[in-house]
Amino acid sequence: MRIRKKKTTVTADFEQFLKDNNCTYDIEHEDNATIYHFEFQAAHFVAAIRKQNDCVEVTYPTMASAPMSHLDLVRTKCNERNNSNILFKFTYSIDHEDNVVNVHMSFFNNQVTTEQMVNQLKAAFHFQREWHKDYDEAVSIAKDNDTLDLESELYKHQREMFMLRRLEMRHQLDSSAASIAAGTGTLPLWQMLETVSPLPQALLLFMTVNTVSGQERIEKVEDIRNYDLRRALVEGEGQKARLTRDYAILDLHYKQGDDQQPRMTTIALTAEGADDHSIYTRVTVTHVPRNASRMNSLNNENRQPHSVSLLIALDRSDDKKRQQEFDYMWSDAKLKARNGEYDSLSEEQFMLGQVFAAHTAYNLYWGQQLFHAGRYYEAILHLENVFNSLRENFFEMKSQDKQVFMETAYKLGFCYNELGLPKQAFYYLDLMASDGNIRHTMELVNSMANSKDLRLFSYTEGVMDEVKHNFSEMEELPENIKDFINFLRRRRGYAYIDFNQLDKAEKIFTQMLDEEDNADYAINELAYIKKLRQQRGENTSPEQDNELPCIGPTDGPPF
Repeated sequence: MRIRKKKTTVTADFEQFLKDNNCTYDIEHEDNATIYHFEFQAAHFVAAIRKQNDCVEVTYPTMASAPMSHLDLVRTKCNERNNSNILFKFTYSIDHEDNVVNVHMSFFNNQVTTEQMVNQLKAAFHFQREWHKDYDEAVSIAKDNDTLDLESELYKHQREMFMLRRLEMRHQLDSSAASIAAGTGTLPLWQMLETVSPLPQALLLFMTVNTVSGQERIEKVEDIRNYDLRRALVEGEGQKARLTRDYAILDLHYKQGDDQQPRMTTIALTAEGADDHSIYTRVTVTHVPRNASRMNSLNNENRQPHSVSLLIALDRSDDKKRQQEFDYMWSDAKLKARNGEYDSLSEEQFMLGQVFAAHTAYNLYWGQQLFHAGRYYEAILHLENVFNSLRENFFEMKSQDKQVFMETAYKLGFCYNELGLPKQAFYYLDLMASDGNIRHTMELVNSMANSKDLRLFSYTEGVMDEVKHNFSEMEELPENIKDFINFLRRRRGYAYIDFNQLDKAEKIFTQMLDEEDNADYAINELAYIKKLRQQRGENTSPEQDNELPCIGPTDGPPF
């Protein structure tokens, strides 16, 4: 006779796990489940076994806690973990009595073995440590921005860091810039050119507009200057606006300075589609290179191709609603600032609350909104008005007002870098060369590297020396400082290539090959160096390059 093996239950298996690990526990019986409160390695857990005795859900109820003011960040972090973790579920609850948010972590099992349960509980401790590390870093970022609006500030910080990394160019990549500008008003041709690609001392002759319908010639200077780029391919207003053509080619003819030879700049407008909110047009400005002559050598900037590209958009929004939105946000920011409620203000609201001139405040609000939306060209049009207004009273400013001024300058520098105009960016970024803000320093270094500015070497050397002074060992560096040092090393290596110091660059990037954060970038740059040597007929094991004077010591590891 065959003896049937007795089927064990989830309850019996779970209680066997508790005994095997000497866990103390209490039991509560409810209508639909049995609840176990047990201790495992000095941590308190709760297990619920359904009445059907077919599964168990284990919860770590005190995994973490945070003040109520951090609720948005807790919610964001729970969502992030739930999207990336298939083993554990992350939830939170609000303790109104203690005014805190408690974070919980739980997992679910249909079968229980002692080994499996031990491994899962140890994994819970691992994810608890990961949570605290990630969360503490997010809180630190928010505090660095002087705000408790943690979720929005974290997003903005992460986006800015992503954009800063994107501006960390690699050789052999296309360096043309693209940006989005949007609005409801006119966008005159000449205003755009003065911002992104100026034509100093230009005497306008005429402009032709070439479309599928034919050619139009415009000769009046004012009509040329005021040609509306937003509506070149669009007809109608508001929700009735629509694209009526796919492209237009503008050929602008002019003379420049004392040069009597006519020149031409081409502005290509191409339709980039539409959505419920906006109609998009790409604008690409190209200055036709000059012929070589005694006064215009091959190395002259006039002989080099120059092009810049950006996206503009005609918004279908209502100007009245935009004004109402600004009025509400400005009034709210001023009221909170007046009442000293700084903890409830985001960075943008704090800045807005320090400005009391309506025109300046309006430009500051929309400049910031467009900046964070990635609409850098239109953001410049607003933020330069703010910068010019505040600059007049710089020496009478209080510290909070100077903070608004400096952050406006930083955003302007950022915008010009995004448009591929590092020299214009440097004008604003140099104002904060020594303020200790990592974001500001990275943007300044990007600006210098991308414009082949010799000052990059002495400036980055000074920054790295300051870090070395404060931290004696590499292991002592916080993660964000390590990332910053790696960024500086990559930028210096990039710049050495631009100045033909290939040995120095090769040494830097060879050291990076075994570094996880730098290896991909280093492989790309080393391949570029090899290509340069082959083009020059050099041996791939080169002799020492000519020294570049007044740069600083040969680069090596940061410590």
